[in-house]
Amino acid sequence: FRNLEQAVTELINNTKWTDDVYEQNERLTGTIQITIEKENSTTSFTGKLAIQLNRPVYGAEYTTPLFTHLDNEVAFSYEQFQPLQFSRNTFSENLTSTLSYYVYVMLGMTYDSYAPQGGEAYWQIAQDIYNVLPDGAKSEWKGKELDNQRRYWFVENILSPRLKGFRQGIYDYHRLGLDYASTDMARCKAAITQALDRMDEAQQAYPNTRVIRTFSVTKTAELIDIYKAATQEQKTKFIALMSRLDPANSSKFTEVGF
Repeated sequence: FRNLEQAVTELINNTKWTDDVYEQNERLTGTIQITIEKENSTTSFTGKLAIQLNRPVYGAEYTTPLFTHLDNEVAFSYEQFQPLQFSRNTFSENLTSTLSYYVYVMLGMTYDSYAPQGGEAYWQIAQDIYNVLPDGAKSEWKGKELDNQRRYWFVENILSPRLKGFRQGIYDYHRLGLDYASTDMARCKAAITQALDRMDEAQQAYPNTRVIRTFSVTKTAELIDIYKAATQEQKTKFIALMSRLDPANSSKFTEVGF
């Protein structure tokens, strides 16, 4: 398991995932945690993958959660001292494909937060990783047509024209909203409310998507903190919007107060 941890670390940190040049302090930060739940054999494992991605907020020491996700079904094989090496057009084994897929999901979310639809190239690569999987792995990634909890569906959803407004909302929320929090909080709240409006429209166009549920999981605590200091009108609108986006957790949103 120590060798596996080292191989995963080297794959994530040493692979050139993008042609853009980053300084060391510009690298994305977050955590990837693999929990082994079952050892099927000495080289075959089943477990969970938890991901937390953070984004800097302009002019602040604060970082905002951008993508929080738990993949409950990850099956893979690993032999001791086996290197993990990513190739966009070639399948090697499921662990490398799964981790690489989520790296490009994280890049897609990050670039969407800095420019409208800015993550398109990275979402496409994530989809390419699925497309080169062998048939058995594709079935495991996709599941049944009505089971949109499997990892295939996140990128399928995000690339749908029906969720274009959601992706614009990610940009509005972060670049037009949070990045002004330190200098103009009124502008920040207005942009975030606009972002939630866009996501509400996307929810109506594409109901019950995994993407919007993941957004709610990632942002609920932050949103509640922001809207606790909002006007009564803003609070009322926030509660209404978020209750439509995530009805199962509607009681949480009243924590902003009245």
